[in-house]
Amino acid sequence: MDFHLLGPLEVFADGEPVSLGGVIKRGALAHLLIHANSVVATSKLLATVWPGDTPLTARKMLQNAVRDLRRVLSSETGTDSGPGGRAALLTEARGYRLRIDPDAIDLFRFRQAAERGRADVAAGSYESAARVLREALGLWRGTALADLVEDGLVWPELTVLENGRLNALEDLFEAELACGRHHAVLGELQAVAAAEPTRERLSCQLMLALYRCGRQTDALAAYRHIRVELAERYGLEPTREMQKLERAILDHAPELDAPSGPGLIDVTPLHGPDPVRRPPAQGRPELTAVHPHPRPRRRNDLTVERQRVSLLLAWARYAPDGRGHGAADVQAALREAETVVREVSEQFGGTMNHAGGPVFSTLFGYPEPYEDDAARAVRAAHAMRDRFNHRGPGRPARPLAHRTSLHIAVVTGDAYLSFRPDEDIAPKVVGEVADRCFRLLVLAPRGQVRVCDLTRRASERTSARRVGPEPPEGREPSRGRRTLRGMEEHRRPATLDWSPTEHDELTASAAL
Repeated sequence: MDFHLLGPLEVFADGEPVSLGGVIKRGALAHLLIHANSVVATSKLLATVWPGDTPLTARKMLQNAVRDLRRVLSSETGTDSGPGGRAALLTEARGYRLRIDPDAIDLFRFRQAAERGRADVAAGSYESAARVLREALGLWRGTALADLVEDGLVWPELTVLENGRLNALEDLFEAELACGRHHAVLGELQAVAAAEPTRERLSCQLMLALYRCGRQTDALAAYRHIRVELAERYGLEPTREMQKLERAILDHAPELDAPSGPGLIDVTPLHGPDPVRRPPAQGRPELTAVHPHPRPRRRNDLTVERQRVSLLLAWARYAPDGRGHGAADVQAALREAETVVREVSEQFGGTMNHAGGPVFSTLFGYPEPYEDDAARAVRAAHAMRDRFNHRGPGRPARPLAHRTSLHIAVVTGDAYLSFRPDEDIAPKVVGEVADRCFRLLVLAPRGQVRVCDLTRRASERTSARRVGPEPPEGREPSRGRRTLRGMEEHRRPATLDWSPTEHDELTASAAL
């Protein structure tokens, strides 16, 4: 007989399916197969088949199920020529034991093959490992014991089985990448990584495959995604290995290049966006530049650069009470808000870029970073708020300001700037800085400014620092004492290291 657990429970005798009956018999047999040749206590079987309240007649029903299973096994073993012909369900002192040849169970055949494949990976025999692991994973027909799971039987052993499958998949992807077949496995890698967003080994393999396929921005986006997942679910940062991989992708490290050899034959390339390229940065030693790929850069290639910036987002909400949303009034209010943000941004040396809809963005620290980027961003935020609310002598009341609220957030940190060198427009900001700024923006009260701890410290060098973790809604910054008249003398090129401390990173991740 042949027993299949890696999918719906199935039993075959001489190639023909065997009927097992109801959920009690199928559940008992499946649990005994998982623990083949080991004694399973009667109490454990009862808890397995009846995970909730056990009925008074449960022990009797289990005995009846065992009797029926013995009848099935004895009636088939005589005609079956397979390795499982010696299957027998025995009664032991504490419970039951299913005596069976492990080769008759697909689960044990999978485990043996997965171990051989893992050993081949460790030995550097990647072609053999890929072949063996493909055959092992081919035994899976879906979720293990999917029919019993559908009936409400969910056991810890099923989690172990699924982890074994994922481990084998990771070993397979490692072997395929080592053979240079990154194009062939990319689609499968993306699907598995999307279903398991917190498995860092899978994410590293996805990042490497994307990078080798010429999709550097997507590789960096995959890193940002798992970083957010780890922070939100567990309050953790990615491992050092993953952080090193991100840095290597940014630097186009030679060790990331795909191996050459027979493994590249018969690979069907996936059509995707053009690779990200960057000519060497000149005259900007304080920045990390993305080095060029050997192929010539096209005129309109997208360029990505990592740089320390301060990002200001301003959200103009018209009629927060939900009344009076006329199209003309909304457009007029947005034009007023855009005028205020643009003029104040230029006044304080920022680079404005429309972020979409009623949200406007201004970048401080681009194209060149300065020591006072965060301070100017904070002062600009206060100026936008005050001017929009027509505060101060001699300022006329804006006709729609009483029906429009302005929310502002400022976040400082290392961001990815995405742009095309031949286009004279502000870059798009992506990464953790943009994500954090949008979250603070949503939490900012009406007419107020919210900043992260790093922005507050960078903009208030001489003031006392607040103690304790950054709250989810961010900090409310103090108004800067310096005026515009003396601004230029403070705009020196950035030479200080503003990298956040370990505590700052943890509190920021926990807050967001």
